[in-house]
Amino acid sequence: MSMRSRFILSHVLPLLLILPLIGVALIYLLETQILLQDLSANLTRQAVLIAATTNGRTDIWTNPQQAQAYLAQFDDQLDVQVSLLSASGDYLAATDDDALPLVRPTPDLPSLNAGQRQVAVTYRPDEQSATIYVPVVDVNQHVLGIVQVSDQLESVASSFTRLSQFVLLVLAVALAASMLLGLILALRLERPIGAVTTAVADIATGQRSEPVPETGTRETKKLAQSVNLLTDRLRELEETRQRLLANLVHEIGRPLGALKAAVNVLRDGAGNDPALREEFLAGMDNTISRMEPLLDDLAGLHGQILGNISLNRQTIQLTDWLPALLPTWRAAAQEKGLVWRSDLPDQLSPLHADPDRLAQAMGNLVSNAIKYTPSGGRITIAAGETETEIWLQVGDNGPGIPAEEQELIFAAFYRSQRDRRFPQGLGLGLTIAREIVAEHNGRITLHSTPDAGSLFTIHLPR
Repeated sequence: MSMRSRFILSHVLPLLLILPLIGVALIYLLETQILLQDLSANLTRQAVLIAATTNGRTDIWTNPQQAQAYLAQFDDQLDVQVSLLSASGDYLAATDDDALPLVRPTPDLPSLNAGQRQVAVTYRPDEQSATIYVPVVDVNQHVLGIVQVSDQLESVASSFTRLSQFVLLVLAVALAASMLLGLILALRLERPIGAVTTAVADIATGQRSEPVPETGTRETKKLAQSVNLLTDRLRELEETRQRLLANLVHEIGRPLGALKAAVNVLRDGAGNDPALREEFLAGMDNTISRMEPLLDDLAGLHGQILGNISLNRQTIQLTDWLPALLPTWRAAAQEKGLVWRSDLPDQLSPLHADPDRLAQAMGNLVSNAIKYTPSGGRITIAAGETETEIWLQVGDNGPGIPAEEQELIFAAFYRSQRDRRFPQGLGLGLTIAREIVAEHNGRITLHSTPDAGSLFTIHLPR
């Protein structure tokens, strides 16, 4: 069964169950509260009129023949059964002997002899009727006899049939309207869900690129938003994969090409010259050494993906550890023609952390600053502490980072708009640095102004 059919059925099925019950209840109320009440009222009026016509005819209450003769004059005038009963309840005469079963309601003689009228209404599946008993009294208020008028609901059947047909017609129109409304609602619900279904199928086959229109109910809008978010996420992952492959080809292919060229030169005879051989071997060693950060980044990415960055925490004497970490980076900065400044306090509190991982995070920040600061620029290293944390800062006066990219640069493989043509590295340094600091329950903050430089700060709890 399709979703549209289920929606329509969900709207119509309750009505199919409820409307017949409403119809039966409505018809019952019409019969008992309106038709039978009207019937009994009419019969009462007729019984009162007949009782009034018996004034002066005391003989009909003692002589059945006279009673029957008296009723004979009404045979062609009444369409109801009229019976005459004695004061003791004995049956004297009736206008229609075939309808004698209608006299079955037992008259309440004490009430009738007290001058009260009696109305008996019978409502059963096999019989719907009304019987009226009206006592006839003389001038002394003695009951002479009883006039009984009875009729069945069949006498008003024509009007009841028209009313029932009208009720059924109204119910049928209501059912048809509910089906039409259900169809409209089903179509309105089906369209956005169908669009999402098609979009998901297209995404699965790699054919989807356009966002799903966010229409329909709140839930379908939320579903469309989720699908669009999933589409964007998949697109980002695909772009990340492509950037990873491109960066790997560049980062691995370039040094391998240099190594291959050096090997060929050595084979062509340059290896016979000790000085030249040593120079090529040193260059090859430097090339391999420059590939080590790439392997470290890939290892860090692998650990991040698996969520198993392990820390070897120990007490670090920052006063000694931090100065020992910087000479290599100072040499790299000075080699590029950068001004190196460090502002380290004489004393820093010990820190319980993984020295190698923390050195990796700090090195990634320093390497990033050196990479993006042009020759002649300045690299600044600072450290300090507060009552609750220890902070390490790496600053530069490079091109700075636009505000819209200051969070994105911590995403894996992200490349800033300023360097799209394969700068060194995979774009993982800042990502790994943040993960390492986060594993130490710390955080990295960034303050950067375009064309004025950037300042990265590692905050670690004491």
